[in-house]
Amino acid sequence: MKKILLLAAIFSGAVFLSGCAKKEPAETLPGQTAPTSIPTKPVEETIKERPYVSLNVSSDNHWLTIDIKNIRKEMTALEYELTYFADFEGSKIERGVSTGGVPVDLNGATEYSKKVLFGSASCTTGTCKYKYDENVTEGALSIKFVGGEKYETAYRIQKGKEAAADGFSTGDGVFMLKASLPTNSVYLIASSIGLLAQLPPGVIAKSLPYAVFPSFSGKATVSFKTDLSRAVIYAYNSSGWQKLATIISDNLAKAESSGASLFILAQ
Repeated sequence: MKKILLLAAIFSGAVFLSGCAKKEPAETLPGQTAPTSIPTKPVEETIKERPYVSLNVSSDNHWLTIDIKNIRKEMTALEYELTYFADFEGSKIERGVSTGGVPVDLNGATEYSKKVLFGSASCTTGTCKYKYDENVTEGALSIKFVGGEKYETAYRIQKGKEAAADGFSTGDGVFMLKASLPTNSVYLIASSIGLLAQLPPGVIAKSLPYAVFPSFSGKATVSFKTDLSRAVIYAYNSSGWQKLATIISDNLAKAESSGASLFILAQ
């Protein structure tokens, strides 16, 4: 099984991978290889150069749109690999979509978008028949830039009713969000890798940024697991970054938020 390095805590336990039989990717090209280990720098050193990644899942949970913004000009091309887990004959199988090791030329663009199918498609004479994978609830995305860094993030897909009960999280034990949302609405929770806009001057990132997709406008309680005794949760909305009144107790930073879906712990 592939190890997702950036959020390794998610994959270190048996819960995520137990009972999973691997099946060939739905759309892969020749030359696909597994992610390789890469050295990582502290997030506070790299946050300004990281791309912002959003992952929006369709309401029927059949499609996922990858949007990458704030790509640095020196990044000439990229490769990606999206893996996910789906139900198949009573067990979980690993599926995936990738560029197959063939870089996609960015042609100077600072943004990239790709719509991915959770399943397979058979297309003839302009007509496609789709076979959808069922019960996709988690997976990971790896992005490698030609001329730059490699980034990885894990994600979970949850329904609105879970936000009020157990809360939304990526499963890494770091970030959690609780809110009152439409019961059957579908959301994806992941680290966005980077930020839509830079943090205010003098503010230093102390965690990865986390986001809920699609964004929502309601109130929420957000928390970060931390060893820091002094830290503040920042939330990003249409007005920019907002400093939230944060309480730290028992290694947990907690704050109330309104109208934001992107969060980071900072000093």
